[in-house]
Amino acid sequence: MKKFKKFVTYIPFLFAVYSGFSQPITHNAEVSLLTCSSGKELYATFGHSAIRVYDSITQTDIVFNYGVFDFNTPNFYWKFVNGKLKYQLAIQSARRFIRMYEKEGRSVIEEKIILKKEEKRDLLAYLQKNYLPENRYYLYDFFYNNCSSKIWDVTVKQVNQPLYYDSENQGNITFRQMLYPYLKDLPWAKLGINILLGMPADEIANFEEQVFLPDYLSYNMSHTLREKNKNNAQSLLGPRKVLVEKKTPEHNDKLKPIRVFWIFFVLIFMLTILGVSKKILSIIDYIIYSSAGLLGLLLTFLWFISEHQAMNANLDLLWANPIAFLIIISKIFSLKKINKNLTFLYLMFLIAGLVSWIFISQYLSPVILPVILIILIRIIYSLGELFHISFIGSKLFSSNIKLYEKVRRNNS
Repeated sequence: MKKFKKFVTYIPFLFAVYSGFSQPITHNAEVSLLTCSSGKELYATFGHSAIRVYDSITQTDIVFNYGVFDFNTPNFYWKFVNGKLKYQLAIQSARRFIRMYEKEGRSVIEEKIILKKEEKRDLLAYLQKNYLPENRYYLYDFFYNNCSSKIWDVTVKQVNQPLYYDSENQGNITFRQMLYPYLKDLPWAKLGINILLGMPADEIANFEEQVFLPDYLSYNMSHTLREKNKNNAQSLLGPRKVLVEKKTPEHNDKLKPIRVFWIFFVLIFMLTILGVSKKILSIIDYIIYSSAGLLGLLLTFLWFISEHQAMNANLDLLWANPIAFLIIISKIFSLKKINKNLTFLYLMFLIAGLVSWIFISQYLSPVILPVILIILIRIIYSLGELFHISFIGSKLFSSNIKLYEKVRRNNS
């Protein structure tokens, strides 16, 4: 919560629209790409991109920033989760923009965008027109329409000749895999993102689709050529110039989810086979099923209702399933027959989830394997109770307890 409040505090400064933009930009202006490194907060993990325009004649030095949203938008959180939050193009002071990233210890790299005179004129005209109130808003999508990919779209659109992509070293990489280098020191964030992303995230991202990440935008624009013969061709970007050096320390989450989940697995496995108090096991079931059910409801919403394309067709629903929530309800109201059917159905979904790990293209994080095994153990135990079957260990444990109490009474 503290970090979130810090983020909210920065919003007026981060997203302030530059009001000094009143003079027209001349054709002598220089246009460049600004690439900002990732920050230590989650919202800044993947970096940022913007277009800088410097005009020596009018002494204009501004940044066109497609990564702006209005935090005071009505129903802000609902629109954000639902994928209907509109972002906008804003114009900011370049000096203020750069100073903000310097203050956060994040690097800023500048690369001149190499355009012909008429192309630069068209780009500047487009940006100015796009900044008009009726044009500046757009529907944000993390993979397909964000602050970085917008820059690619508006820049390439103004080039008056065919472009060639030097993609020999590109390799086959999915959208999901592209995120991993930024999440290597954020295992909990990586787990959450892996669970929320569906099958679209495991499609191979082509050269143009990769530009949703600022670092890839810079790299791919520098490998976008005007001539087919790359030995003589000129790329869209000039040499890199470091405006701000990176100072942000690396993340280091010591408590990794894989360790936590395996510890819970061992603990719950032992409690189950030893047959401890039914009250304790019932509490454990309520926590497990409620958590899986609520997560399943969220994944269902993101798939079938929200506009987030990357969260469609999510096979994590096979283990994080709303059926788990219905099982809890059937337990509360002692609906044994319904509870038995729902529990058996949930078991089928779990088995399908484990099989899909082998045969289906969506990446399922091995971090959640102990979670699935925990649910599986509790389902088998519950079905055993419903069909009046007990674990051998549970019987032995109960017998030993009874024997111990009998011996203690005799001794006393």
